[in-house]
Amino acid sequence: MRLITARCKLKLAFVCLLASGSILGQTPTSPQAGTSSRPRVGLVLSGGGARGGVHIGVLQALEELNVPVDLIAGVSAGAVIGGFYASGLTANQIDTIIRDIDWDAAFLEDAPRAVKSFRRKREDDQFLVKQRPGFNNWDFQLPIGIVQGQVIDLIVAKNTLPAAGVRDFDRLPIPFRAVAADIATGEAVILGAGDFARALRASMSVPAVLAPVDIDGRLLVDGGVVMNLPVEVARALGADIIIAVDVSAPLLPREELNSVFGVTEQLTILLTRQGVVAQLAKLGADDILLTAELGREFGSASFARMAETVPIGYELAMAHAEELEALALAPAEYDAYRVVQLGRMRPDLPEIDFVRLRNDSITSDSIIEHYLEDIELGAPLDIDRVEATIDRIYGLGLYQNVRYELVEDGDRSGIEFHLEERTWGPGYAQLGIQFNASGGQDLLFGVAASYLRTALNPNNGEWRATAIIGAEPGLYSDFHQPFGAAGQYFFAPSIAIESKQLNVFEGTRRLTEARIRSTTAELGIGRELGSWGELRLGLRHTTGSVDLEVGDPTRITEGRFHGGEYFARWSADTLDSVAFPRSGINSTLEWRASRPATLSSDAKFDQVSLAVGIAKTWDRYTLLSTARYDTTIEGVAPLTSSFRMGGLFDLSGFGRQTLSGQHAARVGASFYRRVNNLALFPAFVGLSLEYGNVWNTRSEINWGSALLGGSIWIGIDTPIGPIYGAYGRAREGASQFYLVLGRVF
Repeated sequence: MRLITARCKLKLAFVCLLASGSILGQTPTSPQAGTSSRPRVGLVLSGGGARGGVHIGVLQALEELNVPVDLIAGVSAGAVIGGFYASGLTANQIDTIIRDIDWDAAFLEDAPRAVKSFRRKREDDQFLVKQRPGFNNWDFQLPIGIVQGQVIDLIVAKNTLPAAGVRDFDRLPIPFRAVAADIATGEAVILGAGDFARALRASMSVPAVLAPVDIDGRLLVDGGVVMNLPVEVARALGADIIIAVDVSAPLLPREELNSVFGVTEQLTILLTRQGVVAQLAKLGADDILLTAELGREFGSASFARMAETVPIGYELAMAHAEELEALALAPAEYDAYRVVQLGRMRPDLPEIDFVRLRNDSITSDSIIEHYLEDIELGAPLDIDRVEATIDRIYGLGLYQNVRYELVEDGDRSGIEFHLEERTWGPGYAQLGIQFNASGGQDLLFGVAASYLRTALNPNNGEWRATAIIGAEPGLYSDFHQPFGAAGQYFFAPSIAIESKQLNVFEGTRRLTEARIRSTTAELGIGRELGSWGELRLGLRHTTGSVDLEVGDPTRITEGRFHGGEYFARWSADTLDSVAFPRSGINSTLEWRASRPATLSSDAKFDQVSLAVGIAKTWDRYTLLSTARYDTTIEGVAPLTSSFRMGGLFDLSGFGRQTLSGQHAARVGASFYRRVNNLALFPAFVGLSLEYGNVWNTRSEINWGSALLGGSIWIGIDTPIGPIYGAYGRAREGASQFYLVLGRVF
């Protein structure tokens, strides 16, 4: 009688499901081996963001109690945890995965700096805000999600590799369904076939936070907005008994509804709860409901605390041990049951016979294929190489999402890379703000606006224009055109119209205040050295004037000037951050030759500059070692081309560019610690020491005449740029308080 009743329930639930949503890839499921003499147990896991760690604890308890799980239906976090389990992972393996995830990195809205192309890294040389809304045809365009989910995609794909070749989710070790929502129609979409990792990602795409996922022409978001506890989905899949785990967020109390953010969050919770209530009504007398009562400290977005909710889930299930044990198998029978389930997993990683590229952008396939050369054909899948390849392609800054899929072509296995062009490109606008104050006397303030147009042609040419207003205004335009089959070579013309401050000091006393107004045209040609470096050769020509504003006129030469230089520059940059680097190096070596005869320069001289920075981190502590050496190796450079030193971390204690000369040398180190976030932003405290000086003749250069400076400082990495507050002191009694917005390392 019980089985007959279950079949009736199944038919009724299936009709209800067809009426309430859409089913992608759902097929009738036959009972698994060993289930014909007992009711089929379906596990239903709700959405709840970081609260989803409860699901892992419940799974641990079910394994300990020998309770079989014959099928799983999940939403959002429940879909991810349930999907991992359905693909063959154990509860403890899933627990380890979520503890090992760097959650801060997982929700990056941009590629990690270390994997960006060298061209993209150079944007950090300016003081522009990282966020780049689209600006096309005079219209602003915003991304369709705050986070595009690139890192999350790779995490999900990597941890579901055993199921990567499974197209029918009924053929997983445990039959599975993920619930998403069609953002265009509001319908529930039940995902039961296709790319397994993609289905999990779609189910967890919180609207406006994570970018939606396009599957079969439908734009899918988090299924929690329509069905956050998919009881009817599990029933339609064949469940006789349901274990439902609800980790939905509780309603906010009245006292927290005091802002637009609180009210918006409450509306979201109310919408989700409506779906939960409707599904709870579909539970029968034999079903088991586990409701997690979590405090407000476990918010849906508190992923760093997700592991703390795992034992809560275990205790929750164990509180219902008597009910659950009624569904349990004998130990030997349970072990045999799990052997059959896990026997459906892929035994090993496939051998890769071919690589395919699906590129929907204007950028030529040949540019991208260069990045695929590391994939070894005829060898087992190397997931680390695949992810490194994806990172480099995503680091170009052209794509909204770069992912991979394992595919079959007859008896051959391969990887298909999917490149999705950004929906808000290819033109982008950026703003920036700069502030540098030291000692109450030296103040630099600037506001910048920039327009970047990428993908001008199949070889990925791009153009940027930037305007700065403030103490040092300027207009800049540069064009970057790769060439060659792989786009590794480039030519780059640029022009800069600038107005810079030029001050002359005697000790720490400013003698003059002058202004340099100049126009510089440059033409460079070079080769990118992977994503880590660049070699560039070229020439530049400058015309301008030096105008005294205040001070001693004998200290400067006023009037027009002309500069013309050949240059050669080698650069390397693997820093993970330019604001507060914790790993990597940054090094530049440049030679400049000013030539009156061929480039109409006012003076003949040769200069060489070398700068090196190396960051090394131990837990929360970082040591950043720096060095610079600048020398005029031939001739005498005019004041406009002399080397300058002074400012925070560049002989701290002196004001910005207080010291100038024909030669400069400095070594330094900054030791800092990552502390707790300040106003949600990463905060650091540190101290620095620097030793160096400037000299006008080579004979004067010696370490005995060098100056010692140092600082104690705090820093915050904010969306508008790094902010530093510091006190610096140097020999000769020089000391400064600094407040800086913008890059200083």
